[in-house]
Amino acid sequence: MCSPHAGGVSDLLAETFAAGLEDAGCPAQRVPLREHPVEACTGCGACAQPPHACVLAGQDEAEWLFACFAEAPLVLLTSSIYFYALPATFKAWIDRGQRFWAARAAGSRGAESPTRPHSAAKPVLAALAAGRPRGEELFSGALRTLAWFATTLGARLVENRVFRGLDRREDLCDRPQDLAALREWGGMWGRRLTGAEKMPCHAPSP
Repeated sequence: MCSPHAGGVSDLLAETFAAGLEDAGCPAQRVPLREHPVEACTGCGACAQPPHACVLAGQDEAEWLFACFAEAPLVLLTSSIYFYALPATFKAWIDRGQRFWAARAAGSRGAESPTRPHSAAKPVLAALAAGRPRGEELFSGALRTLAWFATTLGARLVENRVFRGLDRREDLCDRPQDLAALREWGGMWGRRLTGAEKMPCHAPSP
C-alpha cells in the first residue's frame, strides 16, 4: 500500500484485492509503506562494491520491506499517481533497491542481504489510481519503473490494473463493477496460489 494518504483510493484497491485472495483461502498481509520510514538514496555509490550493502541499512525500515517482498509468494503494489509519476515516499524505497541492481550487475546477490533468493517466476502485480480522467501516457512511466524495480529484485511485473478519475475513496465505491472485478482478480490469484487454478505463463519483463 504505497500511497502516503491513509484510507484513500489505493488503500481500497489493496483491501479489495486482499479480500479476493482471502475468498480463495489465501491469507494476505497488508503493508502500508507510509508506516515504515525509508530514507532517500544519496547516490553515494557504496553499494557498488561487495558486499553491496547500503550505508543507510539499519537507519530505517527499507530492509524490512525488502524482506517482506522476498518472503511473499505474490506481491501487489498499489499506488496513487502524482504528476504522472509514483509518490516520493514510494520512489524512495524503489531507489534503495540500487544495492540489488549493483549485486546483480556484479554477478552476486550480496551476502549481507536478509532476503531469500527470488524465484524467476515470482509474480508482481500493480494497481494504480489517478485523479486525472485523461492522459494517454498517464500510467506509462510508473509501470515502466515498477517493471524494472521488480526485475532488479529477481521478480516479474506480470499484470496491472489502472484506474482513472479517482480522487477519493468514495469515487471508487461509486464504481461497484470495478470493485467486483478487482476482488475477482484477487480471487483468481488466490486460486492460482492454492493450486486450484493453473498458473499462467507470462512474457519476460522489459
